[in-house]
Amino acid sequence: MHSVNTADLAAVLAHYGPGLLYHRRMIPAEAMTSYWSACRHRFDLWHHALGRYREMEANGAGASLREWWQDHTPMLEEVLVTEMLTRVYAALGAALDRECEANAIKPVVHAVHLTHIEARNRVLNLMVYGKGSSVDEAVRLNRLRTEVERWIDVLLGAMAAEFPEPLDYAINQRRAAAHANDARSLPRGAPRDTANWLTAVTMRDSLLRRSCSTVALPAANRQVNQSVMLCLRPDLFDSVGLMKSLWLHRMETGADQADRALSEMAANDLTAGTILGGYEAVRNEDLLRRML
Repeated sequence: MHSVNTADLAAVLAHYGPGLLYHRRMIPAEAMTSYWSACRHRFDLWHHALGRYREMEANGAGASLREWWQDHTPMLEEVLVTEMLTRVYAALGAALDRECEANAIKPVVHAVHLTHIEARNRVLNLMVYGKGSSVDEAVRLNRLRTEVERWIDVLLGAMAAEFPEPLDYAINQRRAAAHANDARSLPRGAPRDTANWLTAVTMRDSLLRRSCSTVALPAANRQVNQSVMLCLRPDLFDSVGLMKSLWLHRMETGADQADRALSEMAANDLTAGTILGGYEAVRNEDLLRRML
């Protein structure tokens, strides 16, 4: 699995993440366990490869360093691109813990986020001070880095239009906040969904143009993506297999409340229900005078 597919999943989570928050349902524990173990396995592969580079550098093996760069450039790209999913999932997990008043998701996703930052910093250090690479390779990797950072702030900005946690995981908080303001200016429903889909398509095209087609760790990337997809419950999809938007979730909830109100109106005792009683309470003139 190519790292760009991981970026695609990050765009899906950024688009439909507010729908996960709307019902305030925790992500299953097995999803967190799978995510932690899959990420740790991929981190180990990254660090072992970077460790071999340091050993060759210490031994002064110039030809081996050049071969290492030729073999591991796709892996360096994966470290940069897959950070998109790590940050988006960390922001979503922090928001879920706040909504559910729990502390079960954020510690895991935030720890993965911090470990990914450590791996990313090692790659950036290699781009600047590493031996064996050409100037063209370093420039191309740097352009990919700036592209990834920009799209991270775009995705987190779209999420920040609904809840505040994504700004804590942005590369540039001011830029992400500007994208959040742009997202809020769009009407809910089809206009906002269309904007998110166009963003995902544009992001995918730009990342494909700046990354090579070779895949370094396809199995490890697939395991991480599969563990993230465990958070997507069946009730988040409609009858044709598409994920429901936050706007549709709210419509369904409103329809459920309307059905409950109609059933209470048909009951023998109108005062026994919960919805109608609350409706009558807010229409009470004495209560309104006290509140206003």
